[in-house]
Amino acid sequence: MNHHDAKQDATSNSVPPVYDVTEYKRREEELRNQIQELKQLNEQLAARSERNTRILAGMSHEIRTPMHAIMAFAELMEQEILGPLTDKQRDAVGNVRQAGEHLMTLLNDVIDLHRAEVGKLEVHLRPVPVEELIDGAYHIVHGLAWEKQINVRISIEPEDIIVNADEQRTKQVLHNLLSNAINASPQGEEITIQARKTSQEAVISVIDHGPGIPPKYHEKIFEEFAQYNNGAQSSPSGGLGLPVSRNLVELHGGELTVTSELDKGSTFTFTLPLAEENPDQ
Repeated sequence: MNHHDAKQDATSNSVPPVYDVTEYKRREEELRNQIQELKQLNEQLAARSERNTRILAGMSHEIRTPMHAIMAFAELMEQEILGPLTDKQRDAVGNVRQAGEHLMTLLNDVIDLHRAEVGKLEVHLRPVPVEELIDGAYHIVHGLAWEKQINVRISIEPEDIIVNADEQRTKQVLHNLLSNAINASPQGEEITIQARKTSQEAVISVIDHGPGIPPKYHEKIFEEFAQYNNGAQSSPSGGLGLPVSRNLVELHGGELTVTSELDKGSTFTFTLPLAEENPDQ
């Protein structure tokens, strides 16, 4: 090859490739159409979610009003304000009241679960003593524990743990865990509420000595209306309390877990961030 030919080859090799402008425009138009379709789909889902929220809010109001009336009359009858009751009648009225309370709890859990799914479940954080949270939750379930002659032991170490938490929502988590522990425990057993402090968080546990949960169900119980068989005579089933509780704990930046062994009981543990010391400094 002579010098002239080599120069020509070098020049021809440096020519940039020719792009197919038509193909480029076609792909650009496809992408634009896909983006528009996704936008329309997102708007439809948002509208449907808003409609479901309105329906749920309306249903909540329609159910709450008669349920409050039923529970109020049941309480009046239990207190014999409307007249004396036999022991059997008092037990029956007590069952009516407890069923009403259960339905109200289930209704609240359904609403909270929907809020979590659409990103509208919120927590409002402030410094709260752990002792105050535990005492408040225990006060709510005290009657249930008393009926089953269950002793609730509380251990907080150190006693002055302060967390950054939503007080009402955290009590809701504790109430769910304590109610489950009482329901799972044999009559006359003991339940322990433990709270301890690490360098960055508070660790709160509810410990029962019930039938326990098989390992393969340790995550399944956090699903909505999960059902499982622990080998006992009855087959326990969950509602919405545990999945809602896990959502609430995670909104605090913590986690809710379970450790359990058949015939030895279960321990549900959740973490909460500690409140800052001297936040004004």
